[in-house]
Amino acid sequence: MAALADTNAYRLLDDEAGGLTLDRYATDWVLSLLVAVDPRDARQAAAAVQLGTRVAAHLGERLQARSVFLKVRPRQANTLVDAKLAGLTPPRPVFGQAPTTPLTIRENAVQFGVRLDDGLGTGLYLDQRDNRRWLRDNARGLRVLNTFAYTCGFSVAAAVGGARLTVSIDAAQAALTQARANFALNGLDDAKQHDLIRGDVLAWLPKMARRGDQFDIVVLDPPSYAQVDGVRFQAARDYPQLLATALAVLAPGGRVLACINHAGVDARRFDQLLSDGVRLARRTVRSARAMPQPVDFPAGRMKAVLLEFA
Repeated sequence: MAALADTNAYRLLDDEAGGLTLDRYATDWVLSLLVAVDPRDARQAAAAVQLGTRVAAHLGERLQARSVFLKVRPRQANTLVDAKLAGLTPPRPVFGQAPTTPLTIRENAVQFGVRLDDGLGTGLYLDQRDNRRWLRDNARGLRVLNTFAYTCGFSVAAAVGGARLTVSIDAAQAALTQARANFALNGLDDAKQHDLIRGDVLAWLPKMARRGDQFDIVVLDPPSYAQVDGVRFQAARDYPQLLATALAVLAPGGRVLACINHAGVDARRFDQLLSDGVRLARRTVRSARAMPQPVDFPAGRMKAVLLEFA
């Protein structure tokens, strides 16, 4: 997949079954290895990084890359792991030279800042590219709520598309700091029009419902596993309740973009989770449409469904 004039971040290799993915971020690359490694075992962690370094050197030379960063992901993803602390994500590239300035990428002509040297995340989930484009193209004049917002890729896309209001919730201040920078990169500096809330989504949604907040589009893209203030969230178990809670702030005729990225939840199981959530909320679905994956993500781990409600 060649770089396009308006998009220079994409996946070149998508082989999660084989434990290998390779993503381009403008002039730099990220190699991810999904391996059976105990992050508490320093020897295993070091061996996995050594393996990844050899693979990165081979790929970096063939691609003539400025740099290749490495991220080793334990296969036992049901455990909350600080990969950076475990030494699984070297802060400097394992091939080439590190960028000397903050890295900015283009996606469908929208700009985002990314960091390739800070743990498993990069600041942008590339498999949501087409869903962000859909939101940009359909948000004009609407009120958009982005939950588990991370660095607010969805919110920025909606704002570029002319959303009347975006509200974004995430528990991590560092992510929201990057989010504000992402708005600024696109000339969107009105903090009142584009509100960022640091906090627990599951606590904020009921609070918003009690005060009568209403949104035309709600984005649900939770992590598979999370823990905030001692409360553990598991998407495969808790998605119905999450959807039901979110529907309390969805305006009549509104839409929910529901997403999940969990290897243990296939499309059929996700449909069932959504049906259970709709039943809990006692709302009526007018239509449900599975959103296609970008062409560079054929493995299809991420599932997304657009729900329109009466």
